[in-house]
Parts: sequence; C-alpha cells; structure tokens
Amino acid sequence: MKKYLLVLVAILGLGAASAWAEPAMKMNPRMMAMLKHVNPMPNLMMTVKRHEQELDLSDAQKAALEKWHREGRPRMKKLIETVIDLEKQIERAALNGASGAVIQELATRLFKARGAIIKQKLACRNNMARVLGMDKMKKVIEFYKADKAARTKAGA
Repeated sequence: MKKYLLVLVAILGLGAASAWAEPAMKMNPRMMAMLKHVNPMPNLMMTVKRHEQELDLSDAQKAALEKWHREGRPRMKKLIETVIDLEKQIERAALNGASGAVIQELATRLFKARGAIIKQKLACRNNMARVLGMDKMKKVIEFYKADKAARTKAGA
C-alpha cells in the first residue's frame, strides 16, 4: 500500500508539473510558475482578460469577474504555497527515512490541498459561466484552446 501511495504521489506531481496553466492576473513570475505546477485546471480568467475586446464584456461583467478574482486570489495563493511546501516535506521525509505513516499523512494533506485548488477553480469556472452566459463562455473555451495550442506549438 505504501509503495503504491508513493508512486501515486510521484505520478500526480509529474502530471501537475506538465499540465499547462496560465498565470493568474497580476502574479509575479515565481507565483505563476508555482500555479502552473500545482493547478491541473484551466485558468480561464487570463483568457478572458486577454480576449476582453473580442468577448465584448460589459462593465458589469468585468466588475463581477474582477471581484471574484480579487476575493479568491489570497486563498489560491495559500493553497499553492501549501502544495509546494508539502511536496518538499514529502521529499525530505522520504530521504530522511520517515515511516510510511508519516509520508502517507503528508500525502493526504497534499491531496486535500490539490482537491481544494480544483474545487476553487471549478467554482471560478461556474461563476464565470453564470456571469458571461453560455455563448460567451463557449467563446472563452475556444480562445483558451487556441491559446494553449499556440503556446504548445511555440514550445512554451
């Protein structure tokens, strides 16, 4: 069981590290890199910001999305830092000969933090769909996919 849990931790870490994610608005480069590492969900807020003109957002829509972002950012930042810290703790514990129980407890906390990130990003997506309506939301997803394809092609 312990062996499988460690393999799962390694796979999740590698998967998250390779997942493409855009930075949240106004984040410094270090925080953007950490967000890319810990967040498997698409970051649609930057897509909206980048394609604001094409989406023809109303002032009310802009204000509602900015309010959501401003209120959620501190929690997301804390979750990102928690994931990074727990990954370091797991590595140190494994190298220092910690028991499987200690590593499992750290892994459980890591999974909980990653789950909270996914939950918050899902709530963000759902809020965005409510604020923008389904037609604009479909456009956001199209822009996201096109931006992702362009970045992948460019090697980013």
